[in-house]
Amino acid sequence: MNPLLISKHFSPCTIPIYKTRSYIKFMKNGCTYLYTLLVISLIILAGGCTSDTPTQTLDEQPPDVTIPVTAKGDRLLGLGLTEGAVGFGESFNISQDLGVQVVELSLAWDDIETAPGTYENEYLNIANAFYPPNNVQVSLSINPIDTNNLRLPPDLEDKDLDDPEVIARYNKLMDYVFSRTPELDLVSVNIGNEIDGYLGDDQEKWRQYNRFYQQTSAHVRSKRPSVQVGTKIMFEGIMGNEARTINQHSDVVLVTYYPLNQDFSVKDPDVVHKDFDEITSFYSNRTIYFSEAGYPSSSYLGSSQEQQSEFITEMFSAWDDHSEQVKFINFIWLHDIHESEVNMYTGYYGLSSRGFSEYLGTLGFRTYDGEDKKALVTLRNEATSRGW
Repeated sequence: MNPLLISKHFSPCTIPIYKTRSYIKFMKNGCTYLYTLLVISLIILAGGCTSDTPTQTLDEQPPDVTIPVTAKGDRLLGLGLTEGAVGFGESFNISQDLGVQVVELSLAWDDIETAPGTYENEYLNIANAFYPPNNVQVSLSINPIDTNNLRLPPDLEDKDLDDPEVIARYNKLMDYVFSRTPELDLVSVNIGNEIDGYLGDDQEKWRQYNRFYQQTSAHVRSKRPSVQVGTKIMFEGIMGNEARTINQHSDVVLVTYYPLNQDFSVKDPDVVHKDFDEITSFYSNRTIYFSEAGYPSSSYLGSSQEQQSEFITEMFSAWDDHSEQVKFINFIWLHDIHESEVNMYTGYYGLSSRGFSEYLGTLGFRTYDGEDKKALVTLRNEATSRGW
């Protein structure tokens, strides 16, 4: 994979620290995967999340009532719940205060099928127990591809993506996933995360994945007839011929959106309207989900808290203009991630530039320590003004 392609299109939101084989023992300030499971389990046993900790550290400004907005209607608001130093409980409470309706649960295939025909993943059980009683919907991603990484079980890695065994095994995997998550209210099932990062310019791989996706998406519908099925593609690739062909088999067009230059420096937030116009025109009469949408605040990348805040404003304004087509936006992230997590991601994706690190480390709308950035205040005001 050409690293320039990845640097141009990368999104990090869907690889938690416990996911990769190489980093299965990764620790952040002593907070391990098992500790996270324990914390969330305790929240479940307590019957929900409560917190007396204030969630606002900047002076809130009321939304500008002179600017007309479109009521939320049937649109859905999502947010990537990175925990920062404050933990899951407070992070979840903040999301509910913002009106967030959807979270993403994203797992790679080899996170679940640990050996041929052997399945195990505690996060499926926890999500099934926690989110339904808290009235939170889930966008479920089960990924054979994660950006520039192939995530098939080891015994399948040398097979073509459309090999009958690969297709049959993925279908059995989804049978297991659905057996563990019968209560989840699914906004979508996403077969692959940013598949263009791995498929690149290889036309044969695109043809293989198209055949794989056609059959696996049909299987998902046979098990959950009412669910929306899609595959996540980066904005820079979503209007290519390969993406159009793939999306003929999709119920909903899934796109990840980070308006960056190739060196990870930011584009001006005013590009948002043009980009919305382009994708809605290209996929006219199709429903579109922005499965990820984010903008770093690092000054090294030519950004700032003010520009990140402006990005939020532009996103809601463009969303209003295209509310009939764009039905879901999942903003990335709630908190900045710790430096150790940044280092983990750079290793996983094979990118070590400062620009990449600054991008990863400043995507949050709050600092790692839990201080609101201006974007968080703006997100709250924009959402509240529309009825979230």
